[in-house]
Amino acid sequence: MKKSNIFAFIEFSKLAEGLRTSSDKGKLKDQLKSQAAYFNIIEPKYFSEDLVEEWENILGSTRKSGARINEEGRIVSNAVTNTIEQMSDVECEVLVDRVNALYDKLKKEFE
Repeated sequence: MKKSNIFAFIEFSKLAEGLRTSSDKGKLKDQLKSQAAYFNIIEPKYFSEDLVEEWENILGSTRKSGARINEEGRIVSNAVTNTIEQMSDVECEVLVDRVNALYDKLKKEFE
């Protein structure tokens, strides 16, 4: 079985750690927004066949609202940040749980 790329592991570790440090559930949305860049830079191609679909599903859920565009047609918030902004606290918790579960699986590939 092909393991995930070390880049995915390192960057995903940073994402998961950034989300795990937020113990206050009410701050999850802010924490997710501060980590939003990772959802754009960690591409599915870096994951093993066993994990790629799960990461693609997570990415899809972080981009479903699309970018926010102002009256002049300029992007004022990318798709990930805009989607997270529109999520409920429960949806944020679910997303963080999904990221953490995937991180645990990814970590096992490198043990």
